[in-house]
Order: sequence, then C-alpha cells, then structure tokens
Amino acid sequence: MRNFFLVLKFELLNLIKKKAFIVSTAIISLIVLVALTIPIIADKFGFSMFSEDEESAEEMAKIDYGILIEKDAAQLSELKALLPYANIIDAGNKQNLSKLIKSGDIKAGFIIKAPTQYEYLVMNTSAYDSNHHQMDEALLTLYRNRALSEKGIDSSIVSQIYSRPIEHDVRVLGKDSMKNYFYTYILVFGLYFIVIMYGQLIATSIASEKSNRAMEVLITSTSTKSLIFGKVIAGALAGIIQFGFILLVASITYRINASAWENSLDFIFNIPINVLLTFSIFGILGYLFYLFAFGAIGALVSRTEDISASATPITIVFMIAFFISMFSMNTPDSLLLKIASFIPLSSFMAMFIRVSMGNVSKLHVTISLILLAASTGAIGILGAKIYRLGSLMYGNPVKLKTAIKLLRER
Repeated sequence: MRNFFLVLKFELLNLIKKKAFIVSTAIISLIVLVALTIPIIADKFGFSMFSEDEESAEEMAKIDYGILIEKDAAQLSELKALLPYANIIDAGNKQNLSKLIKSGDIKAGFIIKAPTQYEYLVMNTSAYDSNHHQMDEALLTLYRNRALSEKGIDSSIVSQIYSRPIEHDVRVLGKDSMKNYFYTYILVFGLYFIVIMYGQLIATSIASEKSNRAMEVLITSTSTKSLIFGKVIAGALAGIIQFGFILLVASITYRINASAWENSLDFIFNIPINVLLTFSIFGILGYLFYLFAFGAIGALVSRTEDISASATPITIVFMIAFFISMFSMNTPDSLLLKIASFIPLSSFMAMFIRVSMGNVSKLHVTISLILLAASTGAIGILGAKIYRLGSLMYGNPVKLKTAIKLLRER
C-alpha cells in the first residue's frame, strides 16, 4: 500500500505541474469567466442583454421596404399600420424601385398588383429571407378585414376571438427534462473530454516508460498493481481536479454575476444533490474503467507513435457509448438508454442521464452501480497483469486479444 501511495503522489504531482495542464486549465477557466461576465462587459460598453428600451429596439430592428401599389390594390397607410417594424417608402415607379434596391438604399421591394397578389423584388436571395412572408401576412390580414367589412362584420371582434390566448399551468410530477437538459449535457460532455484526454495521456506515459526501459526497473521495485493503479488513479485525480476547478470558477463567477444575468441561468447551476452525487459516483467509476483500458493499451506498445492505432478500438467503443447517451437525452426513458445504463461500457453516462432527466428506481441504480464497480475493479486487475506482461514484450504492438490469450496460458 505504501508503494501505491508513493506512485500516486509522484504521478499526480508530475501531471499537475506540467505546463500543458496549467495552461489548459487557465485558458478554459478564463474563457468561462469571460463568458459569464458578458452582461457586465456589455453594460460597460452601453449595451444591455436583458433590459433594452422597447422603442429604441424597434427602431434598430426596422427594415426599409420600397412599395409600389397598382390599381388601388391597397392603401399605403394600411400597409404601414400592418408592418410597424418596417420603414415603408413609396417608390413611385418600377424603375425607381429597382434602382433603390440595386443601390442598397432599401432591402426589398414589393409591387402590389391586387389585394392578394404582389411581385417581390430583392437583390440577393437568402435561406433566411422572411420579408415576403411578412408581406403575405399583412396582405392577408388586409384582405380579410375588407371582406368582413363588406359583410357588415366588425373585424376587430373577429380578431379578438381568434387571438384569445389559452392559459395553462404546468405541473411536473417527475423530472423536468427541458430544465435539466443543459447541465446534463455540459457534465456528460465534460466527462467525455477528460476521458479522451487523460486516457491518451496515461497510455502515452506508460508507453514512454516502456520505450526507455524504465518500466523494467519500476517492476522490480514494486508490484504491477501498485504501478498501474497508482498511475491510473493519479491521472483520474488530475482530470477531476481540472474539471472540478473549471466548474468551481464557473459557479463562483455566476454567483457573483447572477443579478446581471437576471438569474436566468439558475437552472444550470442549481443542480440537485442526488443528481450531482450520481454523476460523481458513476462518472468517477466510468472514468477509471476507461483509464485502466488505456493504461493496458500503453503497456502493449513499444513506441508512443503506435498508441493512436492501438487505442482506436477502445476509443471507438467509448465514442459509441457517448453518442448513444447523447442522442438518447431527448428520450431518457427509451429502451436503448435503459439497456445502455446496465452495460459498464456506457452505464456511467447513460444511468446519470436517466437519473437527471428521466425516472429510474433505486434498485436499477444500485444494480448498475454494482456492475460498473465490479467491472472497473476487474479491468484494473487485468490491466495490472497486462502491464507486467507488456514489460517483457517489445517490437510490434501486441493486440489486446493476443495479450489476454497469453495470460490464460500462464
């Protein structure tokens, strides 16, 4: 046990003192800090994200339209009333209307030919162009009002009837999936990031020790279990420290600037204790599960250049588990996510999503946790054996299947 703590201390200090660790942590924390201070920064420059004067906002959003009305198809004053967000300009004739569009003085032009017919003129079309849709609504409203007036019906009464809002109250008996979606997404994505980054780091560290023969010396000094468990847990702790520090910076920054955000992000930062506890337990176990796998891969190669190719199968499996979990976030009670929540390869993400966004019994959580904990311990022991076996094998990378076969023969 003493050797394990010595390895753990040495590897952890070595990781957190690295320039890459310090710089990456500082940069990500700075980005988070600046992002959560945007309302204050915007206010300093005279902009406001939440409390803008409605009249000035309307003026800023106004669009210049050129209008040409043929055969008294409509009244210009009526169109101005139905298009309050636009500056309506009487073009006079087609030639002048085209000239205004080409010069950029107006954004679009309309030739109203009949109460329900017009020609739309624009310099360049866009997939997001909604100008003609606005004119459609205005002319349709104008046509309906005229038709109702001709029949002696007050159009304002009809409008009140059709625009009557429906009042409703929402009472969530289970989980509010939409409210929990954002922090669930952030935590799962953060877990994905640190597994990929520190998995490769652990594999590279072990492979480099093997390439310079340091592994042979280490194995004679202590047990392989102490070495592999010390290295992997040190990598896990480094990732947890980095991820936890970034979350702490984000939480403190938001608490300070919450009033500037008008508490609009409370639903992201006020994570329920049971959800946070589930993420911590399942996340750490799943994190260790994959780090042990990457550590075993590092012991099976003799050069660091071979790590990417050898680690590809594990990376693919991990990415499949990640995508299954992410794509199932919109349907947290789906059969696919339920199955994934009991498979150790994916349960650390899938079960967290089910607890955060869906309904799951304590029995299912307990069963999934036992399976994940047992699998993590088993792959840790297997990793230690492969680590010892790998110290004796040099040359071309050894396949994981071959290594397991050799272990069975011993």
